[in-house]
Amino acid sequence: MAASRIQVWQYITAILLIFFLGYHLAERLPWLWGYHHYHETLYSQFVQHQYHSWWAGGLLILAYVALFHGLNGVRGILYEWRPRWGRAWDALFWLIFIIFAILGTYTVVKLW
Repeated sequence: MAASRIQVWQYITAILLIFFLGYHLAERLPWLWGYHHYHETLYSQFVQHQYHSWWAGGLLILAYVALFHGLNGVRGILYEWRPRWGRAWDALFWLIFIIFAILGTYTVVKLW
């Protein structure tokens, strides 16, 4: 994959991360949910409610986007280090991405 295409995906995932991570962090603002303290948003019943709401899909998207963004950044560094190993970096990227995406999906779906 061309370096410019890799960079385009970095920009796209960075923009997506701003929105999804922003919402995820906003979930910890206690006054939005009628609580008085931050730690109340970490109670198991509140977190369980989030996994059973529409936002569980958003958590999965956040996990996939963050995983892709991070691994793609590492892949870009590896491309600069050893450009001739490009196919090996691509294969390693997709292998790690698929393994961790399955683990993340299993974690969220198990709690649904």
